[in-house]
Amino acid sequence: MLLVPLFLVHLAIPAIASGSSVTFSGGGWGAGVGLSQYGGRAMADAGAAGAEILSHYYPGTTVRHIDTLGLGTAFSTGQAPLWVGLLQNQPVVTFRIEVGSADLCFDDTGICVAAGAEGQSWRFGPDASGLCNFSRQAGQGGFIAFEPSGGCAASARPTSENTIFEVPRKARSYSNATLRIRESEASGRLHLSVQLGIEDYVRGVQELPEVWPGEVLEAQAIVSRTLAVRRVLDIGDAVEFDSVRLDLCACHVLDNDKQQAFGGLTAVLGHPSWQGRVGATVGQVLSWNNEVILARFSSSTGGRTESNEATGGSYYPYLVSVDDSASLSSVAANPFAKWSTTVDHKRLGNAFGFSWLSGARVVSRYSSESAALVELKGIVSGRPAAILVTGPAIRDALGLRSTYFDIQVIPRFNDVRPGHPFAGEVLGLSDLGITSGCTEISFCPTDAVTREQMAAFLVRALELEGPSEAVNLFVDDDGSLFETEIETLYHNGITSGCTATAFCPLDVVTREQMAAFLVRGFSLTSPATPSEVFEDDDGSFFEADIETLYYNGVTSGCTATSFCPSEVVTREQMAGFMIRALAIPVDLSS
Repeated sequence: MLLVPLFLVHLAIPAIASGSSVTFSGGGWGAGVGLSQYGGRAMADAGAAGAEILSHYYPGTTVRHIDTLGLGTAFSTGQAPLWVGLLQNQPVVTFRIEVGSADLCFDDTGICVAAGAEGQSWRFGPDASGLCNFSRQAGQGGFIAFEPSGGCAASARPTSENTIFEVPRKARSYSNATLRIRESEASGRLHLSVQLGIEDYVRGVQELPEVWPGEVLEAQAIVSRTLAVRRVLDIGDAVEFDSVRLDLCACHVLDNDKQQAFGGLTAVLGHPSWQGRVGATVGQVLSWNNEVILARFSSSTGGRTESNEATGGSYYPYLVSVDDSASLSSVAANPFAKWSTTVDHKRLGNAFGFSWLSGARVVSRYSSESAALVELKGIVSGRPAAILVTGPAIRDALGLRSTYFDIQVIPRFNDVRPGHPFAGEVLGLSDLGITSGCTEISFCPTDAVTREQMAAFLVRALELEGPSEAVNLFVDDDGSLFETEIETLYHNGITSGCTATAFCPLDVVTREQMAAFLVRGFSLTSPATPSEVFEDDDGSFFEADIETLYYNGVTSGCTATSFCPSEVVTREQMAGFMIRALAIPVDLSS
């Protein structure tokens, strides 16, 4: 038995463009922790040295050479402790020896099965036996497998002074490196990583434009090197990768890591100024109390950097909020100093479980003035709901540039603002095409609902079909804008009119009449035993309908013990009743 809310069944109704949207206006790009690149650029243009830039954004830290920190031999000259993930979960791995030569080996046994030469293209992957093998491309006729097969942990090891590998899937080349292939136990597929030294990695980092001041390039080089060293220290040697790391990428850092990108030899050749600044800072990292720091950075901020804690991390005395007004200055020429983006309410609401989102506002901020908590309001399962979500959660759900933002909700109707008690329900009726308002920009929420309007609401909500031939049952609906809907309502057995020959289209709908309309229209289930919840519906002709409405959760009364059956139903109240009725699950399998 498949039960779904009726409003999902009727989403096929041609929805009127809601016009309800949410605008985010902010500044900066990235998490905002640590070095602000545009802020550093402005400081360098003003004459600050690289060390001065770093001491501002990482207060209390010291630039040290890696050899003075007692980190062991892993980071000594000539060592290659860093594995950078290039491709993940591939059925096969293909590479080309662009320059030089390489041995192609199984890492679990150390057996090398082939010597690859310059210009050759190779493929590594599973064979029919469940093992893996290397195969070489032979002209245009496919690949020739080399025996023996072996385990799926393998490598391409340079045997010439300047071996260069090309990885076609990346459209990039890599030098001074070993290609490493590992199998993920989780996916059964292959990861490709490149193993290289820290300096070779930093040379291939792609973060700042070549034309930026040299001092900020040097600051970035030190930060990028610090990040790489800290990753190796935190994760450990490649032989110590745990199952989680092996399944993820068999690497210390991805080449498209969210912190910084690595482009290999392709990036090295395209950034000569960067190479000079990397060379000028060779071996230098940021330290705190003789330890390599956690180095974070972003493009820019909204005027102050973020603390590491504010992004869900641990407290570090060097990753605290500091002034970053420089990134917003004209000198910085920051294209992200101010930005604005508008999204449909559905996109934001759907990301957090709302059927319709009617309100969003920042309710708390961090010391940096970034959004800490955002309150979202709207309709969930037919009922008004409000939840608190973090600024980063909003940023990630919508792909915003940063959490330094303000929010403005543009409502569908001018007279139903985001704080209106029925804002979500009114928006729902508009989105479902049940009403377009009393005017193009107004809903008239406190106006009474007439019987002809009620007919239109129900016919559209339930997608009722009218009679095959035109009929004229009622003498008083001729000329009514909703004559067709009135006839359709009668045809479907939902109304018999106010008399045998009249519908009374302009009469207002009372709450007890509304109960009858909804119970019949939505075929609501009656309680087995009348509950007698309300004290004021005794003797009402529609008492059974009122009890059924309560039983199905469409109403809780006008008070805890009263229904107010003879009171007039307003348009805003009708929106609430209708959305709750549409949220009642229906059986699609029957």
